[in-house]
Order: sequence, then structure tokens, then C-alpha cells
Amino acid sequence: MKRILTLLLVFTLSMSLFALDIFKYVPFSGDVKSYTQTDFTITSKFGDLFRTPNMKIIHNFDANGNEIEVAELSAKEVLLNKTLSKYDSANNLLEQSCYDASDELLWKTIITYKDGKKIDSSEYGKDGVLRGKVIYGYSGNNLAEETGYDSEGALVWKTIYKYTDNKLTTVSQYALDGSLDSEDVIAYAADGKTESITSTDCFTGITVQKIFRYAANGNLSEITTYDAAKQIINRLMIKYDNTGNLSRLSEYKISVKFGSTQNELIAMSDYAYSDSVTTYEVAEPKAKVIDAK
Repeated sequence: MKRILTLLLVFTLSMSLFALDIFKYVPFSGDVKSYTQTDFTITSKFGDLFRTPNMKIIHNFDANGNEIEVAELSAKEVLLNKTLSKYDSANNLLEQSCYDASDELLWKTIITYKDGKKIDSSEYGKDGVLRGKVIYGYSGNNLAEETGYDSEGALVWKTIYKYTDNKLTTVSQYALDGSLDSEDVIAYAADGKTESITSTDCFTGITVQKIFRYAANGNLSEITTYDAAKQIINRLMIKYDNTGNLSRLSEYKISVKFGSTQNELIAMSDYAYSDSVTTYEVAEPKAKVIDAK
């Protein structure tokens, strides 16, 4: 689950593209009240690939389309943890609380607003003690910066956002000493869709570029990642069901092996949708050790 000190709108330089919020680019089609994401582990045996369910994540929404619950389940579909969200009458997210399988609180985030804009987010541990805070700054109606602090109020990180014609074009992540940690530059096509994201890790100097490709019907069909030498290193393939909703993500690592270019499947997720809230199994509470002294 997301923690307040990692709520950064920056794109990972990791080889994996599954960290992307894919639904930012692939909106829902129809009346979706819930969807289930099934993640698979990919293994190879004697040259054949096998996929094994690894985890299920259930997302439930209210009548206004707000995500009110995210539940992570094991491969046997037993609850591991869940995060519940509360909203105000203007559909602003006010509170998120994460619980374990025994329904014990793990952490809670409280968000405050002023004039309809998010001002700060405070994360508390299960003991109710403040663990960190993020303060948000704006330029007009655009989010201009996020500043993360630890429980003592010391600066931990800062993210600065820049815009062109009200479209986000640069995301710069800074370390606590003020040095630039990473930077993402976003380019758009004439129709306004994301065309590419160029990401630089300022510590290693590594730069990669993600190219967004679209089908004839306008749907995002692939995200291809290139290294600094313009060689393809990763492909995220996107498939849809007959209602127009995302049905599968397949990620491939591209490398040269045995004298030829290999497309190695490294991750896969399937998506299923429902027009009603999805329920799940709750594990039996674990017995607690009681001090008999």
C-alpha cells in the first residue's frame, strides 16, 4: 500500500513498468464499481513459460466513482491487508486507514484542504504517533510542489512540478540536501495524449525514455522503454476486453542473449470488472500470546 512519504508523482527508473498508474492513461469504460487485479509470477522450465497467481488486489468504488477500499489477497484469496478511504461531500479524499488481516490498524493518513486544495497529509502509526507529513504548494490551480518531512519536522524530500499551457511537463525530485535526485520530462502529442516520458537518475546518470504507442482507435497499446543508446530494453503490452476496459498487462525485458534479441516475459497482470462491490474472504484471527505471569 502507498505510504505518505512515497506518494510521489514521479516515474520510476526501474526496469519494471508496473509501477505506473496505468489507469491514468487507460480510463474505465462503463459502470465500474469494482475491479480485481491478479498478479502472476512468471517462471521458465525447460524452455516453456508458466504463470502462477501471486496476489490479487481488489479495488471497490462508491457511487461517485471514489475508490473506497483496496484489499490485497494472497494467491489463495485470503485477505492480507486492506486500505479504507473516506471522502467529503466534494469528493475530496480526507482519510486513509490501512488494516491487517486481523483488522488491526497499521497506519492512518489524514488530509486537510483549504479552498478546495489539498494543503497537507499527515501519516500516523498504529499507535497514533505522527510518522511524517507532506505539505503541498500551488501555482494558480496547479500543484507546484510537495515537501516531505519526518516526524520531527525535518525536511526529507521535495518534488517540484512545472507546467506548459497547464500540462505537466517536468517533475523534479530533490533530496534533503537540496540536490537533484531524479527528473522526468513529459512530452505530449498534438491530441494532448502523453507521447513520451524521459527519466534521468541524477545519482547514476542513467537516462531512459518511455514511448507511448496508441492503436488506431486511440487506445494506449504499448509503452516501450529505450536506454540512452536508443536500444529497446522493456515493453509493456496492453490488451482490452470487449467493453473497452484494460484486461491484461504483459511486461517484457528486451536483451541480447545467445547472439539474438530476446523478449523475456517478466510480469503479467489480469483485470476483471464488476458493476457491484466485490467481497472477499477474511482470515481467521491469529492467536495472541498472553503473558501468564
